[in-house]
Amino acid sequence: LTPGAVEEMLRMEPSFLRTPRRVKEDMDWGGVRLQRDQMVSVLNGAANRDPAVFANPDTFDIRRSPNKHLSFGQGPHTCLGAPLARLEAGLAFPRLLERLPQVVLDGDVRWKEDFSTRRLARLDVRLR
Repeated sequence: LTPGAVEEMLRMEPSFLRTPRRVKEDMDWGGVRLQRDQMVSVLNGAANRDPAVFANPDTFDIRRSPNKHLSFGQGPHTCLGAPLARLEAGLAFPRLLERLPQVVLDGDVRWKEDFSTRRLARLDVRLR
């Protein structure tokens, strides 16, 4: 279940909340006129919870398939480090659970956010 869990963690808690993009040509998008060279933001966190794409988008489901989230971008803008990040997470989480099978969350998760990124500020755990 590890690969599905990793993808679902990425979908639910992306590190990049928004990604800037430049409009390549004049166009209409959802009833809004966009001009060539205008800067827009892709809201990754919102896209990853779009109910038109994901059934029960606020539910953590490690069996979710397909899981085409935007946490690492898409197409030519896909993060070059995505395969390494997936590999590291796929190795790290099973080892952590093997070594600390009684680990449980102990308090609220705290995040540090700025305009475009989000990262853990505090994650308290304890052993049962």
